[in-house]
Amino acid sequence: MQLWFRTLLRNSFFQVGIGILIIMVFGGIVLKLLETGDITKGENPFWWAIVTMTTVGYGDFAPTTTGGRLFSIVVMFGGISLISLLTATISSIFVAKKIREGKGLEKINLTNHVVLCGWNRNGRKIIRTIDNLAHGEKEIVLINDLSEENITALKSRFRQLNLHFVSGDFTRENILEKASVRDSQTVVVIPNETDSTLSSPDEKTIFATMTIKSIDPNIRVVAYLMDKENLTHMKRTNVDEVVVSDDFGAYMIASHVIETGVPQTVSHLLDETASSRFVCREIPEDFIGRPFSALSDHFRNENGVILVGVFSVEENLGINSILSADSSSLDAFIEHKLKEGGISLQEAEKVSTVINPHEEYLIGDGEQAVVIS
Repeated sequence: MQLWFRTLLRNSFFQVGIGILIIMVFGGIVLKLLETGDITKGENPFWWAIVTMTTVGYGDFAPTTTGGRLFSIVVMFGGISLISLLTATISSIFVAKKIREGKGLEKINLTNHVVLCGWNRNGRKIIRTIDNLAHGEKEIVLINDLSEENITALKSRFRQLNLHFVSGDFTRENILEKASVRDSQTVVVIPNETDSTLSSPDEKTIFATMTIKSIDPNIRVVAYLMDKENLTHMKRTNVDEVVVSDDFGAYMIASHVIETGVPQTVSHLLDETASSRFVCREIPEDFIGRPFSALSDHFRNENGVILVGVFSVEENLGINSILSADSSSLDAFIEHKLKEGGISLQEAEKVSTVINPHEEYLIGDGEQAVVIS
């Protein structure tokens, strides 16, 4: 109780409010002693004190004695001081909030946004690509330990985007909650090259994914790994999608050597700004159960695009089918953490793709098309 009272006494708004109340009551009482007539009747002296203190000056009541007029000057200056203090207090709150936002200390209240955990040389490319593919309609929250100067530079570079920032360790639940991960569309976790305390950046990526899934197993997580050897461990975290750095890079380098022209074509199709690129399209209901060739003809003739393949979201891949019978201590730790967080050991959503199937492949219910626009 005493702590609550001391906290209240230190509150600026409470102090200003008490000051206004004192001037109103004290001013009304003193005016009654100095003046006569209507101004002293009922609540009129207190009304006069408020009007005088705020310098509104309606003119319905005015002191007529010398003492009353001198006292009015005191009330005016006292009121001006208090109102100025109130204005300064309100302004300081907004300024402090802006400063805290710049330092990444405020909670970000958003929905259907993208959260980008970690930072490395690919961070800017990821932000730019998300912005281009979403046509500037997707808000992005960054969680990392970059300096305020670097974040300011990023916001300046992507000023057309409404970038938000949370400072801190993205493996900690309270930091993730500040970014409203529960209400996000997708959380992207990339290796944090600014952290030199770990032997492998993938360690933090795996642990962050585990923490996010323990908050809510339905949060969609896309993780980026540097080393393919860590893929097995990452899959045990119930991650939704994994991108391995060395897979694509090795393929592109080898293709430049053996199949010149292929890597250039792939790079073009993956360029979000190119006129022809990979895009997703809904499949019309009347093509469900019909051959792939019929759908391919439809897209080519009606939309002028090339059908590459189809994909669907599958369920029921259990983590127990991934964990081996002679599981390691790391396996046991991951499984324990998932159960501790109340996570079902069933992976909720996995994407299955079929690329360029035989012409008689029948389109299934729930499948979507991947085309070259």
